[in-house]
Amino acid sequence: MTLIAPAMAGDDHSRAIGDSRLIAKLPDPGYPEGIAVGKKHFYVAGPAAFGIPGQAVLWVYDLETNALLKTIGLGGFAGSCIALDEHENVYVIEEAQGVLKVDPETGVKTIYAAGFHHVYNSPFAPPGGQYLLNDLAFDKKGNLYVSDTFQATIWRVPPGGGTPQVWFQSAQIDGPFGPNGLRISPDGDKVFFTTTFDAASLGHIWTLPVKDAPTAADLKLFYTWQGQIGAGPDGIAFGKSGNLYVALAGYSQISIINEHGVEVKRLSSPASAPLPWTNPANIAFNDKTGTILVTNHASLINPINPALFGVFDVFVDDKAGKLF
Repeated sequence: MTLIAPAMAGDDHSRAIGDSRLIAKLPDPGYPEGIAVGKKHFYVAGPAAFGIPGQAVLWVYDLETNALLKTIGLGGFAGSCIALDEHENVYVIEEAQGVLKVDPETGVKTIYAAGFHHVYNSPFAPPGGQYLLNDLAFDKKGNLYVSDTFQATIWRVPPGGGTPQVWFQSAQIDGPFGPNGLRISPDGDKVFFTTTFDAASLGHIWTLPVKDAPTAADLKLFYTWQGQIGAGPDGIAFGKSGNLYVALAGYSQISIINEHGVEVKRLSSPASAPLPWTNPANIAFNDKTGTILVTNHASLINPINPALFGVFDVFVDDKAGKLF
């Protein structure tokens, strides 16, 4: 039997849980990663890939019609994840510059945080001690946390911006692809983050308390995709239900983990989906339709298929958990 969820406010018909639709196709340079939903617009950043010619961009879409309204050049070479503030300024990671603050109305950009640098000798990092900034989230006090995939590090930027400081670092979260998706729990008390591939190619979700100087003893394992080599957890988002939605980039699925650290559902691309789910990267809620919007990163396939660069939605009958 197919379960049909009741229509949400603002949704004009019922949809099955897991039903997926094409929301937007991405123009060049593709490789979308970050996504955030505002009052009237949603925002996508890219390209999140190495060696792509051109510059990083922020795409601005109409939330009602899904029309592309504008493309804002960010400079640099790689646009990653996105956060919003209460005025709907967009904070976006651009690997060459740090964290940019962008006014999406005017396109004016300022440097919000710069000075990320080599701080950790990971045995898994590329030669030259590179860092890789990946995801970001604000806490209740306005501190900004930034995951660093190649350095087993979480950075913290003070309220209002400035120089980032190493907030947490541990060999326990190191791996070929370490700290990745990051969110603050809806109660504001914990930092949740994924590590995508450890030395055994397993993915994990970890938590740390929101405090000034967490230690290794504070690091707690919340969930592991045990025995699921290559699942590849990437971006995460909390629902109002308390569930944590996780993009499994390696498996091209969405994993739903409840507040007790139990996977309660696994969603896969429907056979009829107009955009096949391919290495989903990040998740944001559209409360009006009870859906999550997901970037189709399409980064792990060879040869490259630009037709797969886009955003799809998934009906989950849930709304966004609290964001700061």
